[in-house]
Amino acid sequence: MKPDHYERGHALAAEYVIGTLQGKARRRFERWMMESPRLRRQVWYWERNFQPLNHAVEPVVPPPQAWNNIDRRLFGTPRQAAERVAPWRWAAGLAMVALLAVLVWTPYPTAPAPVVGYLGVVQDQQSQPLWLLDASQKSHELTLKALPTVPAPGPNQSYELWLLPTSGAPVSLALLPTGGAELRVTLSPDQLQDLLRSRHLAISIEPAGGSPTGQPTGPVVYQTRLVSL
Repeated sequence: MKPDHYERGHALAAEYVIGTLQGKARRRFERWMMESPRLRRQVWYWERNFQPLNHAVEPVVPPPQAWNNIDRRLFGTPRQAAERVAPWRWAAGLAMVALLAVLVWTPYPTAPAPVVGYLGVVQDQQSQPLWLLDASQKSHELTLKALPTVPAPGPNQSYELWLLPTSGAPVSLALLPTGGAELRVTLSPDQLQDLLRSRHLAISIEPAGGSPTGQPTGPVVYQTRLVSL
């Protein structure tokens, strides 16, 4: 499904820049980006927004023996490496022939790509991203990724995520992580169905540990909407 709507493209661009858009979905987005100046502008927008986060991460230097260990596992001793060259060349040649055969005889798919997930970006009033949300229809999981830009809640307070169904009262889904942490929540079939039908989410500030009543008791500070990928 091509991201024709601004909101869907905006969320996909954020996932692309931060690196959580992977595999077939990432390659498909890159093809769309080549055709759409709007998507490219959205990617540039998120690159500028996420750039300051690079300075918040301490670089990790691998130990000196890391490359030696990798080289030894891949190629063994120099003699073993030389003995493996010829079989590798034969294997590479056969793989290339097989790939060409697939490219020649496989018809180009014309059916629309299936929906593989639902994404959302929670932003503050200055359009600064705070959380990334990723819902999987296949695994029934909702992944909540907090960015370092999330402001700390007050003393003895928590951020609570609520599903706003098309009818009925809000449903608590999880207490949101902070400080760059990630949380995965397994949704019940009913929760997943309501989430994909509504796609609207809200975040309130609650007492530490969550709302004592099962409904929002504190102020609703953020809202977002999931878009299909």
